[in-house]
This record gives sequence, C-alpha cells and structure tokens, in this order.
Amino acid sequence: MDTIVAAVGIVSIVALLSIWTAKKSPSLPLPPGPPRIPFLGNALDIDITEPYLTYAQWGRQYGDIIYSRLLGQDYIIVNSEKVARTLSDTRHSTVYAGRPQLSIYKLLGIETNTGLIAYGDNWRVQRKFFHQTLRSEATVKYQPTYMSQATSLVQNLLHDGAASNLGSILQAFTAIGLLSLTYGYNIESQDHSVVKLVQKLTNIIVEEGTAEKAALLETFPFVKYLPSWLPGLGFLERVAIGRELAKEVWEQPFEYTKSEVAAGTAPQSVVADFLTNSEERKDSDLYPELEAAMKAAAAGFYIAGADTSSSVLHTFVLAMTLFPEVQEKARAEIDSVIGKDRLPTFGDRDSLPYIEAIICETLRWHPPVPLGVPHAAITDDIYEGFHIPKGAIVIFNAWAMSRDCVNPDYFDPGRHLLPTGELSPNARMSGSPAFGFGRRICPGRFFAEGVLWAAFVQILATLRFSKATDANGRTIEISPVFTNGITSQPAPFQFSITGTERAQLINK
Repeated sequence: MDTIVAAVGIVSIVALLSIWTAKKSPSLPLPPGPPRIPFLGNALDIDITEPYLTYAQWGRQYGDIIYSRLLGQDYIIVNSEKVARTLSDTRHSTVYAGRPQLSIYKLLGIETNTGLIAYGDNWRVQRKFFHQTLRSEATVKYQPTYMSQATSLVQNLLHDGAASNLGSILQAFTAIGLLSLTYGYNIESQDHSVVKLVQKLTNIIVEEGTAEKAALLETFPFVKYLPSWLPGLGFLERVAIGRELAKEVWEQPFEYTKSEVAAGTAPQSVVADFLTNSEERKDSDLYPELEAAMKAAAAGFYIAGADTSSSVLHTFVLAMTLFPEVQEKARAEIDSVIGKDRLPTFGDRDSLPYIEAIICETLRWHPPVPLGVPHAAITDDIYEGFHIPKGAIVIFNAWAMSRDCVNPDYFDPGRHLLPTGELSPNARMSGSPAFGFGRRICPGRFFAEGVLWAAFVQILATLRFSKATDANGRTIEISPVFTNGITSQPAPFQFSITGTERAQLINK
C-alpha cells in the first residue's frame, strides 16, 4: 500500500487537499475510533495483509462499533455479531442493505454480480431467481449430485492426496461440482476450458478486488488511466485481464445451458431452473433484461461459491490434522448410526449432530471471508447515540466475531452442541456470520450447506488425516498460517492421509 500511495499520492495530494473539506459535524457524535491524520485518515494504521486483525485490536480498545476514515471515505467497523444482527437483521435492515459501488468492481467487470449490485429493483430480480431455485426446501433435489461429487472428491484424495496437491484437488472439486450444479456441465477434469476460465477470473478477483485497492481508486480515480508499469500499479494490468475474462464467464456457460434447455437435453441445474421458471416471460420486451440478470446471478453464484467452499474444505483438513480427536469422535458417531457396511446419506443427517457441529466450528475457527462483503449505509442512522453517516462503508468483521468465545484458537465442535449432545438451535451453519447478514445474506447458503455436509461426512467416514513425518520418522509440526485476500485459506502444510475401513466402499 505504501508503494502504491507513493506512486500516485505525491503528485496529487496537494491538489486534493486544496479541494477537500471536512464534513459538517453531525449533532450526534460518530462512534469512537482511532485518531486520524488529515486526508489519509487511518490509512497508515491498518495492517494491509490482515486488516481484520487491526480492526479486532481497535475493537478491544474502542468497543464493538468503530468509526474510521480511509482516504476520505467513512468506515464503520462492527466486531460484534450481536451488533451486526441488530443493525442488519432486526433494526433498520434496509439502511444497511446497500453495497458500496466501487470502481474496482467495474474495472474487474463484476459490477452486475448479485452480491455487489446496489440495493434496488435489479437486486430484487436476481434475488427472486435464487429464492425460487435455492430456498431450503428447493435444494433437496440437488442432494444426489452433492453426494456424487463428494464421492469423487474422496476418490481423488485417496489416489492423489499428497500435501502438494491438496489445494488443486479441493479447487477442482468445487469448480467442477459447482459448474455441474449451476450450469449442468458434465466435467470430469479440472483441465476443462471452462474450469480454467473461471478459476483464472476467481484468482484475479480474490487478489485484486481488495478494500485497499478499492480505496485507492475511489480517492484517486485518475489512477485507472495511468500506465500499469508505474511502481505499484501492476495490478491494473491484471484487473484488465479480469474484465475480459468476466465477459466470457458471464456469457459462455449460460449460453451452453440455454442451448441444452432449448434442445430438451439439459440436466438439473440452477440455470436450467432459472430459464424454466421464466419461460412464460420469454416473449416479453423486458426479457433481454431478465436474461442479463440471470447471467449475472448465475456467474456471481458460481464465483462466490467456488472459492469460499474450497477455503472451508482446506481449513477443515488443517483442523482435522491438528485435532485428530475430533475426526475420531466423528467416525465413532458415524459408525454408531450407520455401521461400517455402507456410506452415509442425507437420510442420516439428523442423526449425526456432531458432523454438523464440525462444519459450524470450521466456519468459526477461520471464516473463509474474514471481513465479509462490505455493506453501505443507504441513509443516515443512529445507533446507541452514535451517528452513522449515509454512504459509510460498513464492515462486519466475521473474524473478530469468531474470536468471541473461550479459547478461540482451539477447534471444539462441542461449542455448537447442547449438553445432551444434540445440535444447539442456534448452530445451523446457514446462520453463520460467514454467510453474511441482513438482506444481503448469501442467497446460496442452503445450497452451500448441502455441498459442505456431503463433503465433510464422506471425508470423515472414509479418510483419516494425521501429521506427516520426516525421513527420520519425526513428526512434522504445523504452525497454522492463512493466506490473505478477500478469501482466506490455509497456506500449504504437510499431512498424511490414509483410508479407513469404510474407504473400500467408495469404489464399489
């Protein structure tokens, strides 16, 4: 960040300061927060590699709701799940249903994504598609596909599950599975052109769509016109590549499914359901706009689901390696419910509360999107006597919320269970902060629930993870390290993987 600011800030700060004026002070105070310096605000205070750590530290010093300013933009940081739900779920849900309309989204070509568009009619149209296709009871029809994909994942882990291959195996699982579920593709290899296309775009979004680059472009809008060879501006070249990839991702898979539906050969998929549910409106003059909304909804659903699901599974493998007693307890539960002569099915789900608790704990232990997707205050608001300015970017710090428990670094599924061993009523994974808050909660959360449950239960039933050993037989210890970006997952680590007694059933 210092390099980027140095490249563009020196030549423009004098001009910007000459036109910058402070906002008129509201009658009520802003929430407490760290002291700011003129113009830059708190830009120099934030750990740009792990900003959620900075925000959590501020929370310990200033409270659950914090005011910050970054390069002229108001920020409200919320570190408490209770406050986040009060603001977005139960109080003035519409106020916090906005999304900041950032230049970086348009430069990446993803500004029509359901999760990023402004709160309004277009958003309602896209959400309606999801409600029709992905509400809790509607996702039951995808369960056979969830299980089929999970079985393939276990086979790949058994046959090629070296530590160096884990990331690619999990990415392939989520990419291939979600392309099948979203568009109806029958893909068997991650070398498929569509898989490569979407993975390239996803990688660019995760690396370049950060809040820091967004803040830079909002404060210095002329930056996007500067050559990418200037120091610190190399990201502009990758953003331009992302924009071209996004055009293909929006169009190519959708047109494939559209042609399959027209031919009557389309398998069950989200887009096939979108098109079928909209069939009666096909002759409407507004249908082109409706189809554009379908394309954006489908692409956004896939992009959001692929990277976050892979991150959750990667974190799960790390946790099982570090806490072997958890996987042993999970296998004992599976054995007690179904025996050892068959594989688990969705019919067993209600009888396996510990499996559900493991998924909830994985989402808590290290949230896949530590800062969530930013919200924006649509109007001025007042909370606990503090003024929340209209247009403020509101960050719900899921990582800080995940630490609000006893011994947060310890992986303990028991946090989500009642003393009787039953799942706590508040423990459903679709209600996790990892899926967001309020009206902008992830519309595919029930779909994700099914994908994750199938993968977790099949892995726990058939595989055993343990720490690796070196050439001398000594255990290789693991110090958990996580990657940085919009999403976060474990950095590569060493582990050993073996099949359980039930693993032989996978190939039958």
